[in-house]
Amino acid sequence: MRINEEKQRRGENVEVRKEFHRRLAGASRYFRIFRILLFVLLSGAVVAQNTKPQSQKPEKKDNKPKLDQISSHVIIISVSGLRANDINKTDSRQIRIPTIQTLRAQGAYAVNVESVYPSLTGPAHATIVTGTLPADHGIASDFPFDEQSGTQSQELHFQSKEIKTETIWDLAKRGGFITSAVGFPLTAGATIDFNLPVNFDENSSSEAEATRTQSFSQSHVQPPELQNQFTQQLKTDLFVENKKLKEIAKDQKLDFSKAVAAAYLIEKHRPNLLMVNFSSFARAEQRYGLSSPESVAALEFVDDLIKKIVDSVKRGELMNETTLIVVSDYGVMRVDQVFNPNCVLAKKGLLMVDGQGRITSWQAVAQTFGGSAAIFIQNPQDEKTSREIEKVFNEYFEKPDSPLWRIISRRESSQLGADPHAAFYLDAAPLYAMSPRANGSIISKVPERAAHGYLPSRSEMRTTLIISGKGIKQGTKIEYARLIDIAPTVARLFGLEMRTARGRVLSEVIAQ
Repeated sequence: MRINEEKQRRGENVEVRKEFHRRLAGASRYFRIFRILLFVLLSGAVVAQNTKPQSQKPEKKDNKPKLDQISSHVIIISVSGLRANDINKTDSRQIRIPTIQTLRAQGAYAVNVESVYPSLTGPAHATIVTGTLPADHGIASDFPFDEQSGTQSQELHFQSKEIKTETIWDLAKRGGFITSAVGFPLTAGATIDFNLPVNFDENSSSEAEATRTQSFSQSHVQPPELQNQFTQQLKTDLFVENKKLKEIAKDQKLDFSKAVAAAYLIEKHRPNLLMVNFSSFARAEQRYGLSSPESVAALEFVDDLIKKIVDSVKRGELMNETTLIVVSDYGVMRVDQVFNPNCVLAKKGLLMVDGQGRITSWQAVAQTFGGSAAIFIQNPQDEKTSREIEKVFNEYFEKPDSPLWRIISRRESSQLGADPHAAFYLDAAPLYAMSPRANGSIISKVPERAAHGYLPSRSEMRTTLIISGKGIKQGTKIEYARLIDIAPTVARLFGLEMRTARGRVLSEVIAQ
């Protein structure tokens, strides 16, 4: 009987255990279902959390309001060598430039405009279109410097790709504006809609070189058919040579062709941005001298060319929509003698020349820019040699009749935005220019009557800036402006912003 009772208890225990496991299994199923539901709920919450910011907090955008467009057409006319005093003192000098003076009276102008260092065509024009300095845009001289031979290249900086920073034509084109250029430096190969670039070397000595360079570079004309269109236009607009200016006739003829081309583009294609450069006035100053009757006549000739452009704007019924800018790249200074820094270096044994005066080897060499020179050291890290060479030139600087105005350290030239590779710079004294010549006397006769390339702070290097037309306050005078201010101001007129520029928008001349 005890045995039966024991079996019965065991059976009951088994049933209890079975019931327990059945309930446990059921609970496990419910728990698994609960876990699945919990996972689904949590996943949904995560998804909702991830999607919630997108619906409630949209992607962060630049909330800065877009700039209002002020002008739909901007024309930049650069007149090489046009000094501030050429415009500020026309009455006393009896210069007749009614077109320029009218634009000045009806718009805004700067009394003094600072160029770049060295104050040359290429560096200045690259600054005009970028709002940056030579150290930024990479055009530190008119001619590239060949560090292997120690001489400067025979080919000008010509290609737009040589400019390292953003240009105003690139910015305008991205903004949907039609761009054009006629004979404007550093525009060959540029992404400009209508482009007639000129490879012009104002220092050409041979007839063949002058003929080659004083023409539109057909291989870079954009679009190609523009060359034929322009050639046809020239058949109706004929250049009349001034016999008193015979020696610069080719320069004037080229400028005349530029004006005809600019007028044609305005009337035919109505570009939003047009850039043109006139260089014959600077050539007249170099050949005939400052304030000479010939250079005055050359400036009056350029004024007529500007009138041709203004008249085309009127014929195209664009006068109320156009802003005209007249600017110069540099001023000029009278010169009587030439200082040859490479001759100094040769006499000190720091460079060697052959019988033709060509440099064969060098420890130090000067690249000259008319009124200044950059001194390069073969080993840029050799501070000892740099100081020794600077001491050599300091001996000339300390003379009572020194051909040097200043010796500019690398630190000072860096602040000016000049070529950072130069050990230091030399700036010529009044009435002196500089030559790359490496043999002969240290002081020699001057081949020209005027020069540029000096420090932009010198009064003779002060340039011109006139802004007139759409969106410009009439009768506004600025005491001081810089070439780096032009590109950001043009951008502002188009309702754009040139963020890479060092200069500022000349907002005081803009009518809001």
